[in-house]
Amino acid sequence: MTNVYQRMARVQQRFSGMVSVYAEHLATGEIVQFGPHHPMETASTIKLPILAEALRQVALGRFDLAAHVPLLASDRVAGSGILQHLTPDVALPLQDILTLMIIVSDNIATNIILRLVGISQVNTSCIRWGMTDTVLKKRIDFSLPGPIGLSTPKDLATLLKGLYLGTVLPPAESSLAWDILMHQQCQQLLARRLPYDLIASEDDDIPPPIVIGSKSGSLRGVRNDAGIVRTPWGDYVLALMSESCHDTRFHVDNEAQQLLPEISRAVFDHFCPDALANLG
Repeated sequence: MTNVYQRMARVQQRFSGMVSVYAEHLATGEIVQFGPHHPMETASTIKLPILAEALRQVALGRFDLAAHVPLLASDRVAGSGILQHLTPDVALPLQDILTLMIIVSDNIATNIILRLVGISQVNTSCIRWGMTDTVLKKRIDFSLPGPIGLSTPKDLATLLKGLYLGTVLPPAESSLAWDILMHQQCQQLLARRLPYDLIASEDDDIPPPIVIGSKSGSLRGVRNDAGIVRTPWGDYVLALMSESCHDTRFHVDNEAQQLLPEISRAVFDHFCPDALANLG
């Protein structure tokens, strides 16, 4: 049987860009790592440490999740999300802004959060959390040159593992982070080839067999996704990052979105070999 590394290598051979992978089984500690280890453009996966930092400051009492926060003209930016299409004077509870930042990758919501918590505080906490190759370079502003942020799959997985184990945030904030992450609407790479359903079945007592909490990110030539995959056969963390893809389209048939989900499936089959028989 072809092993996980052979399957990933075959995907890389067919892919016009470069892919980097880090996965870790959260019970056994087994690590699967593939591709280069240098920091890569995060795109919207940088919103993971932004979420964690905002909730860290909430836990310290600096902010109230129920407090309404106004959208300022300076927060406005194009790209993903829905706030750009709402009335200019909208104000939402902080928890809703955090939710929008993750589940629809709202760029304006991200800028609101950064205005509150500070870019430097996000970077300081990244070091605290062991994300030594991660840096948030700027607010979301496509008129400014350079990457939004840099990171590695290992760093993103380190943060997610910390959220899973409860070492990054207190229990209440860890629970909220997970609840937000598992409702992400931008399913791109991790879930596409898995036996996964975004919502439970019609019988609410029967949850999906696989639950994913994740954050994706995309720019031209870049497709990333990082998350925790919870299954009856064991939980694991997986982060995929890619760069220099020749297909720069924002399209359902983008090359990266077609090929890279095969890596997610290879990791799933490796960590959960009994799943196929159980799923039928």
